Amino acid sequence: MITTAGKVAIELRKLADALDKEPESPSVSASIYFSCSYAGKGKKEAFLNLAKLLPRPLIKRPANDEYRLEGGNNTLDIQLYIDRNAVCTLIEPARPAVYDCPSILSAEEEAALGPF
Repeated sequence: MITTAGKVAIELRKLADALDKEPESPSVSASIYFSCSYAGKGKKEAFLNLAKLLPRPLIKRPANDEYRLEGGNNTLDIQLYIDRNAVCTLIEPARPAVYDCPSILSAEEEAALGPF
C-alpha cells in the first residue's frame, strides 16, 4: 500500500494523543519501522525523501537483503528500511566458499574413523 508522509504523520499524532491521555503510564519500549519496500517504482526516492525528514543522528546498517537507517533514543527506536537491490548495485554475487584443507589424519587414522 502506497501512502504519504502526511498521512503517516496524522496517524502518529493520533497515537501521540492517545498516549498523552496517561503520560506517566509505564512503557517497555517503542519502535517505529518505515518500509519503502512497497513504494512501487519510486522506492528509492521515497526512501531518500523520508531519510531527509527523520531526526538525526541516523546510522547506516546494511543487513542481508535490506539497507537500513536507524536512529532514536532511550524512549523511541526509529528504523527506515528498503530492499538493498533498490538502492545498491550488485557488483559480484555471493559465491560459496572454497577450501583447500590438507589431511590432518594419517591414512590409518582416517580408516579407523570409518565412513561419515
